[in-house]
Amino acid sequence: MPHTRTSSTLLLGFYMLLLAGAIVLAATAAAQAEDATFIPAAPPEDVEFAYDIPLQPWLVPTVLDLKIQFADGLSAEFNGIAENQTGEELTTLVEAGRELSATIARIKTAVDSIGVLDVTFGIEGISRMIPAESALRDTLFGFIVWHEFSSTPARGMMTRFESLVGSVAAGGEAAAELAAELAASREHLEQAVTQGDLGRIAELSPCIIETSGQLDAVCGAVAIEARDLGALVDSLSIDSPELLVDRWADASRAAADAGEPAQRTGPALESMSGVLHILVELGGLLEDAVISVDALSATPEADGNLYISWTAMRSDWELARDLTERVLDESTGQAAEGEHEHGHVGDAATKQAKARIRALLVHQVEANALLAERAVEHTSTLVAEVADTVEEFYLDRAGYSNDLNDKRKAKVFEQVDSSLREDMEFMSAKTSAKAARAALAAGRACGARGVGSEISALYNYQNAWLHCLNAGAAAQRATGAASSR
Repeated sequence: MPHTRTSSTLLLGFYMLLLAGAIVLAATAAAQAEDATFIPAAPPEDVEFAYDIPLQPWLVPTVLDLKIQFADGLSAEFNGIAENQTGEELTTLVEAGRELSATIARIKTAVDSIGVLDVTFGIEGISRMIPAESALRDTLFGFIVWHEFSSTPARGMMTRFESLVGSVAAGGEAAAELAAELAASREHLEQAVTQGDLGRIAELSPCIIETSGQLDAVCGAVAIEARDLGALVDSLSIDSPELLVDRWADASRAAADAGEPAQRTGPALESMSGVLHILVELGGLLEDAVISVDALSATPEADGNLYISWTAMRSDWELARDLTERVLDESTGQAAEGEHEHGHVGDAATKQAKARIRALLVHQVEANALLAERAVEHTSTLVAEVADTVEEFYLDRAGYSNDLNDKRKAKVFEQVDSSLREDMEFMSAKTSAKAARAALAAGRACGARGVGSEISALYNYQNAWLHCLNAGAAAQRATGAASSR
Protein backbone atom coordinates (compact mmCIF):
# COMPACT_ATOMS: atom_id res chain seq x y z
CA MET A 1 0.00 0.00 0.00
CA PRO A 2 1.37 3.49 -0.78
CA HIS A 3 2.54 5.44 2.22
CA THR A 4 -0.21 8.08 1.89
CA ARG A 5 -3.04 5.60 2.51
CA THR A 6 -4.52 5.25 5.97
CA SER A 7 -6.75 2.65 7.54
CA SER A 8 -10.49 2.68 6.95
CA THR A 9 -11.00 2.92 10.71
CA LEU A 10 -9.27 6.32 10.81
CA LEU A 11 -11.51 7.67 8.08
CA LEU A 12 -14.77 6.04 9.18
CA GLY A 13 -16.04 9.09 11.05
CA PHE A 14 -15.22 11.41 8.16
CA TYR A 15 -16.87 9.28 5.51
CA MET A 16 -19.97 8.68 7.61
CA LEU A 17 -20.53 12.40 7.26
CA LEU A 18 -20.38 12.01 3.50
CA LEU A 19 -22.83 9.13 3.65
CA ALA A 20 -25.32 11.23 5.59
CA GLY A 21 -25.48 13.85 2.87
CA ALA A 22 -24.27 11.91 -0.17
CA ILE A 23 -21.53 14.48 -0.68
CA VAL A 24 -20.78 17.75 1.01
CA LEU A 25 -20.29 20.55 -1.49
CA ALA A 26 -18.98 24.01 -0.73
CA ALA A 27 -19.08 27.09 -2.93
CA THR A 28 -15.79 28.35 -4.28
CA ALA A 29 -14.35 31.77 -3.63
CA ALA A 30 -16.32 34.78 -4.87
CA ALA A 31 -14.12 35.16 -7.94
CA GLN A 32 -15.13 31.66 -9.05
CA ALA A 33 -18.87 32.19 -8.76
CA GLU A 34 -19.31 32.74 -12.46
CA ASP A 35 -17.84 29.30 -13.15
CA ALA A 36 -20.45 27.61 -10.90
CA THR A 37 -17.69 25.31 -9.64
CA PHE A 38 -17.95 23.43 -6.34
CA ILE A 39 -15.45 21.54 -4.26
CA PRO A 40 -16.12 18.72 -1.82
CA ALA A 41 -15.22 19.25 1.80
CA ALA A 42 -11.64 18.20 2.50
CA PRO A 43 -10.76 15.91 5.41
CA PRO A 44 -8.92 17.22 8.48
CA GLU A 45 -5.33 18.33 7.89
CA ASP A 46 -3.80 15.23 9.50
CA VAL A 47 -5.99 12.74 7.61
CA GLU A 48 -5.37 11.26 4.18
CA PHE A 49 -7.98 9.78 1.86
CA ALA A 50 -8.27 5.99 1.71
CA TYR A 51 -7.98 6.30 -2.06
CA ASP A 52 -4.84 7.57 -3.83
CA ILE A 53 -4.25 8.57 -7.42
CA PRO A 54 -1.29 6.70 -8.94
CA LEU A 55 1.11 8.81 -10.99
CA GLN A 56 2.71 6.59 -13.58
CA PRO A 57 6.48 6.67 -14.23
CA TRP A 58 6.10 8.14 -17.71
CA LEU A 59 4.13 11.13 -16.39
CA VAL A 60 6.24 12.17 -13.39
CA PRO A 61 9.35 13.47 -15.23
CA THR A 62 7.29 15.85 -17.37
CA VAL A 63 5.42 17.27 -14.39
CA LEU A 64 8.60 17.44 -12.31
CA ASP A 65 10.44 19.35 -15.02
CA LEU A 66 7.69 21.99 -15.10
CA LYS A 67 7.76 22.29 -11.30
CA ILE A 68 11.55 22.69 -11.35
CA GLN A 69 11.32 25.43 -13.97
CA PHE A 70 8.90 27.31 -11.73
CA ALA A 71 11.03 26.90 -8.59
CA ASP A 72 14.29 27.76 -10.38
CA GLY A 73 12.73 30.85 -11.93
CA LEU A 74 11.44 32.03 -8.57
CA SER A 75 14.87 31.38 -7.05
CA ALA A 76 16.53 33.48 -9.75
CA GLU A 77 14.23 36.42 -9.04
CA PHE A 78 14.86 36.07 -5.31
CA ASN A 79 18.62 36.08 -5.82
CA GLY A 80 18.43 39.03 -8.20
CA ILE A 81 16.56 41.18 -5.69
CA ALA A 82 18.77 40.06 -2.80
CA GLU A 83 22.03 40.74 -4.63
CA ASN A 84 21.11 43.98 -6.37
CA GLN A 85 18.69 45.80 -4.08
CA THR A 86 19.86 45.30 -0.49
CA GLY A 87 23.37 46.79 -0.41
CA GLU A 88 22.90 50.43 -1.43
CA GLU A 89 20.20 51.36 1.11
CA LEU A 90 21.97 49.61 3.96
CA THR A 91 25.20 51.39 3.07
CA THR A 92 23.35 54.72 3.04
CA LEU A 93 21.96 54.07 6.51
CA VAL A 94 25.31 52.99 7.94
CA GLU A 95 27.12 55.98 6.45
CA ALA A 96 24.40 58.36 7.67
CA GLY A 97 24.79 57.07 11.23
CA ARG A 98 28.54 57.41 11.12
CA GLU A 99 28.32 60.88 9.57
CA LEU A 100 25.89 62.04 12.26
CA SER A 101 28.21 60.77 14.97
CA ALA A 102 31.14 62.65 13.44
CA THR A 103 29.07 65.84 13.11
CA ILE A 104 27.99 65.68 16.75
CA ALA A 105 31.65 65.28 17.68
CA ARG A 106 32.33 68.58 15.88
CA ILE A 107 29.58 70.26 17.88
CA LYS A 108 31.02 68.96 21.15
CA THR A 109 34.51 70.08 20.18
CA ALA A 110 33.28 73.58 19.38
CA VAL A 111 31.24 73.81 22.57
CA ASP A 112 34.07 72.48 24.72
CA SER A 113 36.50 74.95 23.21
CA ILE A 114 34.19 77.76 24.31
CA GLY A 115 33.44 76.24 27.69
CA VAL A 116 37.04 76.12 28.83
CA LEU A 117 37.02 79.92 29.01
CA ASP A 118 34.11 80.02 31.49
CA VAL A 119 35.17 81.25 34.92
CA THR A 120 32.76 78.75 36.51
CA PHE A 121 34.44 75.78 34.85
CA GLY A 122 34.60 72.80 37.17
CA ILE A 123 31.83 73.87 39.58
CA GLU A 124 29.29 71.04 40.00
CA GLY A 125 26.04 71.68 38.15
CA ILE A 126 27.22 74.90 36.55
CA SER A 127 27.56 75.39 32.81
CA ARG A 128 31.01 75.68 31.34
CA MET A 129 29.74 78.19 28.81
CA ILE A 130 30.40 81.92 28.41
CA PRO A 131 27.75 82.70 25.81
CA ALA A 132 28.43 86.41 25.38
CA GLU A 133 29.74 89.43 27.28
CA SER A 134 26.20 90.51 28.17
CA ALA A 135 25.36 87.14 29.80
CA LEU A 136 28.39 86.45 31.94
CA ARG A 137 28.24 84.35 35.07
CA ASP A 138 30.75 85.02 37.81
CA THR A 139 31.44 83.66 41.24
CA LEU A 140 31.17 86.16 44.06
CA PHE A 141 31.87 84.92 47.61
CA GLY A 142 30.90 81.42 46.46
CA PHE A 143 27.63 82.48 44.82
CA ILE A 144 26.73 82.50 41.12
CA VAL A 145 25.88 85.94 39.80
CA TRP A 146 23.97 86.11 36.51
CA HIS A 147 24.19 89.10 34.21
CA GLU A 148 20.86 88.99 32.32
CA PHE A 149 20.01 90.25 28.87
CA SER A 150 17.77 93.27 28.84
CA SER A 151 15.17 91.40 26.72
CA THR A 152 15.57 87.71 27.65
CA PRO A 153 16.69 85.98 30.85
CA ALA A 154 20.15 84.59 30.18
CA ARG A 155 19.78 81.80 32.68
CA GLY A 156 16.78 80.28 30.81
CA MET A 157 18.60 80.44 27.51
CA MET A 158 21.68 78.81 28.93
CA THR A 159 19.72 76.03 30.61
CA ARG A 160 18.02 75.28 27.30
CA PHE A 161 21.36 75.48 25.51
CA GLU A 162 23.03 73.02 27.87
CA SER A 163 20.09 70.62 27.64
CA LEU A 164 20.23 70.62 23.84
CA VAL A 165 23.99 70.07 23.82
CA GLY A 166 23.59 67.06 26.12
CA SER A 167 20.69 65.60 24.13
CA VAL A 168 22.44 66.03 20.79
CA ALA A 169 25.61 64.46 22.19
CA ALA A 170 23.62 61.43 23.40
CA GLY A 171 22.07 61.15 19.95
CA GLY A 172 25.49 61.07 18.35
CA GLU A 173 26.58 58.21 20.59
CA ALA A 174 23.38 56.27 19.82
CA ALA A 175 23.85 56.83 16.08
CA ALA A 176 27.40 55.47 16.24
CA GLU A 177 26.26 52.33 18.09
CA LEU A 178 23.32 51.67 15.73
CA ALA A 179 25.51 52.23 12.66
CA ALA A 180 28.01 49.68 13.97
CA GLU A 181 25.23 47.17 14.68
CA LEU A 182 23.74 47.71 11.23
CA ALA A 183 27.12 47.29 9.56
CA ALA A 184 27.56 43.92 11.25
CA SER A 185 24.07 42.85 10.21
CA ARG A 186 24.84 43.91 6.64
CA GLU A 187 27.82 41.53 6.58
CA HIS A 188 25.68 38.67 7.87
CA LEU A 189 22.99 39.42 5.28
CA GLU A 190 25.55 39.46 2.46
CA GLN A 191 26.81 36.05 3.58
CA ALA A 192 23.27 34.65 3.73
CA VAL A 193 22.49 35.98 0.25
CA THR A 194 25.70 34.51 -1.16
CA GLN A 195 24.91 31.13 0.41
CA GLY A 196 21.24 31.25 -0.59
CA ASP A 197 20.26 30.72 3.05
CA LEU A 198 16.57 31.67 2.96
CA GLY A 199 16.02 30.95 6.63
CA ARG A 200 18.91 33.15 7.69
CA ILE A 201 17.67 36.01 5.48
CA ALA A 202 14.22 35.71 7.02
CA GLU A 203 15.81 35.70 10.48
CA LEU A 204 18.00 38.75 9.84
CA SER A 205 15.45 40.91 8.05
CA PRO A 206 13.23 41.92 11.01
CA CYS A 207 16.31 42.82 13.07
CA ILE A 208 17.78 44.91 10.26
CA ILE A 209 14.49 46.71 9.72
CA GLU A 210 14.15 47.42 13.45
CA THR A 211 17.71 48.71 13.80
CA SER A 212 17.35 50.84 10.68
CA GLY A 213 14.12 52.28 12.05
CA GLN A 214 15.83 53.17 15.31
CA LEU A 215 18.71 54.84 13.46
CA ASP A 216 16.27 56.82 11.32
CA ALA A 217 14.39 57.91 14.46
CA VAL A 218 17.64 59.04 16.14
CA CYS A 219 18.71 60.98 13.06
CA GLY A 220 15.30 62.64 12.84
CA ALA A 221 15.24 63.59 16.52
CA VAL A 222 18.80 64.94 16.43
CA ALA A 223 18.00 66.94 13.30
CA ILE A 224 15.19 68.75 15.16
CA GLU A 225 17.27 69.38 18.27
CA ALA A 226 20.29 70.46 16.22
CA ARG A 227 18.12 72.99 14.42
CA ASP A 228 17.01 74.47 17.76
CA LEU A 229 20.58 74.35 19.00
CA GLY A 230 21.79 76.20 15.92
CA ALA A 231 19.22 78.95 16.48
CA LEU A 232 20.42 79.36 20.07
CA VAL A 233 24.04 79.40 18.97
CA ASP A 234 23.32 82.15 16.50
CA SER A 235 21.50 84.13 19.19
CA LEU A 236 24.16 83.67 21.84
CA SER A 237 27.00 84.51 19.49
CA ILE A 238 25.71 88.02 18.84
CA ASP A 239 28.18 90.57 20.20
CA SER A 240 30.46 87.71 21.20
CA PRO A 241 34.09 88.54 22.00
CA GLU A 242 36.40 88.24 19.03
CA LEU A 243 38.11 85.35 20.77
CA LEU A 244 34.95 83.22 20.48
CA VAL A 245 33.64 84.24 17.02
CA ASP A 246 35.28 81.41 15.10
CA ARG A 247 34.31 78.84 17.70
CA TRP A 248 30.65 79.88 17.64
CA ALA A 249 30.76 79.70 13.85
CA ASP A 250 32.11 76.14 14.04
CA ALA A 251 29.28 75.15 16.37
CA SER A 252 26.69 76.78 14.08
CA ARG A 253 27.98 75.00 10.97
CA ALA A 254 28.09 71.64 12.76
CA ALA A 255 24.53 72.11 14.05
CA ALA A 256 23.34 72.82 10.51
CA ASP A 257 25.14 69.75 9.16
CA ALA A 258 23.53 67.53 11.83
CA GLY A 259 20.21 67.71 9.99
CA GLU A 260 21.51 66.28 6.71
CA PRO A 261 21.69 62.53 7.62
CA ALA A 262 17.96 62.43 8.43
CA GLN A 263 17.21 63.53 4.87
CA ARG A 264 18.77 60.30 3.59
CA THR A 265 17.80 57.76 6.25
CA GLY A 266 14.04 58.06 5.74
CA PRO A 267 13.97 57.18 2.02
CA ALA A 268 16.67 54.53 2.50
CA LEU A 269 14.70 52.88 5.30
CA GLU A 270 11.50 52.80 3.26
CA SER A 271 13.22 51.32 0.23
CA MET A 272 15.26 48.78 2.19
CA SER A 273 12.26 47.67 4.28
CA GLY A 274 10.32 47.01 1.11
CA VAL A 275 13.15 44.91 -0.30
CA LEU A 276 13.57 42.86 2.86
CA HIS A 277 9.84 42.27 3.19
CA ILE A 278 9.60 41.01 -0.37
CA LEU A 279 12.62 38.76 0.23
CA VAL A 280 10.93 37.23 3.27
CA GLU A 281 7.73 36.71 1.27
CA LEU A 282 9.49 35.29 -1.78
CA GLY A 283 11.65 33.09 0.43
CA GLY A 284 8.59 31.51 2.03
CA LEU A 285 6.92 30.94 -1.33
CA LEU A 286 10.13 29.51 -2.74
CA GLU A 287 10.29 27.02 0.11
CA ASP A 288 6.74 25.91 -0.77
CA ALA A 289 7.75 25.51 -4.41
CA VAL A 290 10.73 23.37 -3.39
CA ILE A 291 8.44 21.19 -1.24
CA SER A 292 6.31 20.56 -4.33
CA VAL A 293 9.40 19.58 -6.29
CA ASP A 294 10.55 17.26 -3.51
CA ALA A 295 7.16 15.54 -3.41
CA LEU A 296 7.46 14.65 -7.09
CA SER A 297 11.11 13.64 -6.65
CA ALA A 298 10.25 10.97 -4.08
CA THR A 299 10.97 7.29 -4.67
CA PRO A 300 8.04 5.44 -6.31
CA GLU A 301 6.10 2.85 -4.33
CA ALA A 302 6.48 -0.89 -4.81
CA ASP A 303 3.92 -0.86 -7.62
CA GLY A 304 6.13 1.57 -9.61
CA ASN A 305 3.75 4.51 -9.20
CA LEU A 306 4.22 7.72 -7.25
CA TYR A 307 1.61 8.94 -4.77
CA ILE A 308 1.42 12.52 -3.48
CA SER A 309 -0.57 14.00 -0.63
CA TRP A 310 -4.04 15.37 -1.36
CA THR A 311 -2.76 18.77 -0.12
CA ALA A 312 -0.21 19.09 -2.94
CA MET A 313 -2.59 20.60 -5.50
CA ARG A 314 -4.09 22.92 -2.93
CA SER A 315 -0.64 24.14 -1.85
CA ASP A 316 0.29 24.89 -5.46
CA TRP A 317 -2.87 26.97 -5.91
CA GLU A 318 -2.31 28.83 -2.63
CA LEU A 319 1.31 29.52 -3.56
CA ALA A 320 0.31 31.01 -6.91
CA ARG A 321 -2.50 33.00 -5.30
CA ASP A 322 -0.22 34.49 -2.64
CA LEU A 323 2.46 35.23 -5.21
CA THR A 324 -0.07 37.07 -7.37
CA GLU A 325 -1.68 39.04 -4.57
CA ARG A 326 1.30 39.90 -2.40
CA VAL A 327 4.21 40.15 -4.83
CA LEU A 328 2.54 41.06 -8.12
CA ASP A 329 0.03 43.27 -6.26
CA GLU A 330 -2.89 41.88 -8.23
CA SER A 331 -6.20 40.98 -6.62
CA THR A 332 -7.47 37.44 -7.22
CA GLY A 333 -10.55 37.70 -5.02
CA GLN A 334 -9.64 34.32 -3.52
CA ALA A 335 -7.98 35.31 -0.24
CA ALA A 336 -10.02 34.35 2.78
CA GLU A 337 -11.12 37.15 5.09
CA GLY A 338 -8.36 38.05 7.51
CA GLU A 339 -5.56 36.60 5.38
CA HIS A 340 -2.51 38.60 4.25
CA GLU A 341 -2.70 40.95 7.20
CA HIS A 342 0.70 42.36 6.22
CA GLY A 343 -0.64 43.53 2.87
CA HIS A 344 1.22 43.76 -0.40
CA VAL A 345 5.02 43.78 -0.50
CA GLY A 346 5.53 43.99 -4.25
CA ASP A 347 6.43 47.68 -4.42
CA ALA A 348 10.10 46.72 -4.12
CA ALA A 349 9.95 44.54 -7.25
CA THR A 350 10.54 46.17 -10.60
CA LYS A 351 8.02 45.90 -13.44
CA GLN A 352 10.46 43.66 -15.29
CA ALA A 353 10.80 41.33 -12.29
CA LYS A 354 7.03 41.13 -11.88
CA ALA A 355 6.61 40.30 -15.56
CA ARG A 356 9.15 37.48 -15.27
CA ILE A 357 7.47 36.13 -12.12
CA ARG A 358 4.06 36.20 -13.78
CA ALA A 359 5.46 34.28 -16.75
CA LEU A 360 6.55 31.51 -14.35
CA LEU A 361 2.95 30.72 -13.42
CA VAL A 362 2.35 29.01 -16.73
CA HIS A 363 4.68 26.19 -15.62
CA GLN A 364 2.47 25.54 -12.59
CA VAL A 365 -0.67 25.61 -14.73
CA GLU A 366 0.74 23.14 -17.25
CA ALA A 367 2.05 20.82 -14.54
CA ASN A 368 -1.19 20.72 -12.58
CA ALA A 369 -3.24 20.33 -15.75
CA LEU A 370 -1.36 17.08 -16.39
CA LEU A 371 -1.94 15.94 -12.82
CA ALA A 372 -5.65 16.77 -12.95
CA GLU A 373 -6.07 15.03 -16.30
CA ARG A 374 -4.40 11.91 -14.94
CA ALA A 375 -6.61 11.98 -11.83
CA VAL A 376 -9.84 12.38 -13.80
CA GLU A 377 -8.89 9.75 -16.35
CA HIS A 378 -7.92 7.15 -13.74
CA THR A 379 -10.79 7.85 -11.36
CA SER A 380 -13.47 8.01 -14.06
CA THR A 381 -12.33 4.59 -15.27
CA LEU A 382 -12.40 3.25 -11.72
CA VAL A 383 -15.90 4.60 -11.08
CA ALA A 384 -17.11 3.11 -14.37
CA GLU A 385 -15.68 -0.28 -13.42
CA VAL A 386 -17.30 -0.05 -9.98
CA ALA A 387 -20.59 0.88 -11.62
CA ASP A 388 -20.41 -2.33 -13.68
CA THR A 389 -19.60 -4.37 -10.57
CA VAL A 390 -22.36 -2.87 -8.43
CA GLU A 391 -24.89 -3.16 -11.24
CA GLU A 392 -24.01 -6.84 -11.73
CA PHE A 393 -24.46 -7.39 -8.01
CA TYR A 394 -27.96 -5.90 -7.99
CA LEU A 395 -28.86 -7.79 -11.16
CA ASP A 396 -27.80 -11.06 -9.59
CA ARG A 397 -29.63 -10.26 -6.38
CA ALA A 398 -32.80 -9.46 -8.34
CA GLY A 399 -32.55 -12.79 -10.16
CA TYR A 400 -31.84 -11.46 -13.62
CA SER A 401 -31.40 -13.97 -16.44
CA ASN A 402 -31.49 -13.77 -20.21
CA ASP A 403 -34.16 -16.41 -20.07
CA LEU A 404 -36.66 -14.08 -18.39
CA ASN A 405 -39.51 -12.74 -20.47
CA ASP A 406 -39.62 -9.06 -21.33
CA LYS A 407 -42.10 -8.18 -18.62
CA ARG A 408 -40.03 -9.87 -15.96
CA LYS A 409 -36.83 -8.26 -17.28
CA ALA A 410 -38.44 -4.82 -17.10
CA LYS A 411 -39.44 -5.49 -13.51
CA VAL A 412 -35.90 -6.57 -12.63
CA PHE A 413 -34.39 -3.53 -14.33
CA GLU A 414 -36.74 -1.26 -12.39
CA GLN A 415 -35.73 -2.93 -9.14
CA VAL A 416 -32.00 -2.64 -10.00
CA ASP A 417 -32.41 1.02 -10.95
CA SER A 418 -34.09 1.71 -7.62
CA SER A 419 -31.34 -0.12 -5.74
CA LEU A 420 -28.65 1.88 -7.53
CA ARG A 421 -30.34 5.18 -6.71
CA GLU A 422 -30.62 4.20 -3.06
CA ASP A 423 -26.94 3.18 -2.87
CA MET A 424 -25.50 6.35 -1.37
CA GLU A 425 -21.86 5.32 -1.84
CA PHE A 426 -22.42 4.52 -5.50
CA MET A 427 -24.29 7.78 -6.13
CA SER A 428 -21.61 9.71 -4.24
CA ALA A 429 -18.92 8.19 -6.46
CA LYS A 430 -20.83 9.09 -9.64
CA THR A 431 -21.57 12.62 -8.44
CA SER A 432 -17.95 13.30 -7.49
CA ALA A 433 -16.62 11.82 -10.74
CA LYS A 434 -18.96 14.04 -12.74
CA ALA A 435 -17.91 17.09 -10.70
CA ALA A 436 -14.25 16.19 -11.31
CA ARG A 437 -14.78 16.17 -15.06
CA ALA A 438 -16.57 19.52 -14.86
CA ALA A 439 -13.76 21.05 -12.80
CA LEU A 440 -11.17 19.77 -15.26
CA ALA A 441 -13.08 21.31 -18.14
CA ALA A 442 -13.33 24.60 -16.24
CA GLY A 443 -9.58 24.52 -15.57
CA ARG A 444 -8.82 23.95 -19.23
CA ALA A 445 -11.09 26.83 -20.21
CA CYS A 446 -9.32 29.16 -17.75
CA GLY A 447 -5.92 27.99 -18.95
CA ALA A 448 -6.89 28.74 -22.54
CA ARG A 449 -7.61 32.36 -21.61
CA GLY A 450 -3.91 32.85 -20.86
CA VAL A 451 -2.42 35.63 -18.73
CA GLY A 452 -4.60 36.63 -15.84
CA SER A 453 -6.42 33.30 -15.57
CA GLU A 454 -3.66 31.19 -14.02
CA ILE A 455 -5.07 31.29 -10.48
CA SER A 456 -8.54 30.28 -11.65
CA ALA A 457 -7.07 27.42 -13.67
CA LEU A 458 -5.05 26.13 -10.71
CA TYR A 459 -8.08 26.46 -8.45
CA ASN A 460 -10.20 24.31 -10.76
CA TYR A 461 -7.45 21.72 -11.15
CA GLN A 462 -7.18 21.31 -7.38
CA ASN A 463 -10.99 20.98 -7.32
CA ALA A 464 -10.78 18.21 -9.90
CA TRP A 465 -8.13 16.39 -7.84
CA LEU A 466 -10.15 16.59 -4.64
CA HIS A 467 -13.33 15.44 -6.41
CA CYS A 468 -11.41 12.46 -7.73
CA LEU A 469 -10.21 11.50 -4.27
CA ASN A 470 -13.78 11.60 -2.98
CA ALA A 471 -15.06 9.71 -5.99
CA GLY A 472 -12.43 6.99 -5.70
CA ALA A 473 -12.96 6.57 -1.95
CA ALA A 474 -16.75 6.36 -2.40
CA ALA A 475 -16.34 3.86 -5.26
CA GLN A 476 -14.17 1.61 -3.11
CA ARG A 477 -16.71 1.74 -0.31
CA ALA A 478 -19.54 1.05 -2.77
CA THR A 479 -17.83 -2.16 -3.92
CA GLY A 480 -17.25 -3.30 -0.35
CA ALA A 481 -20.80 -2.46 0.72
CA ALA A 482 -22.29 -4.34 -2.22
CA SER A 483 -20.23 -7.46 -1.59
CA SER A 484 -21.25 -7.50 2.09
CA ARG A 485 -24.97 -7.34 1.42
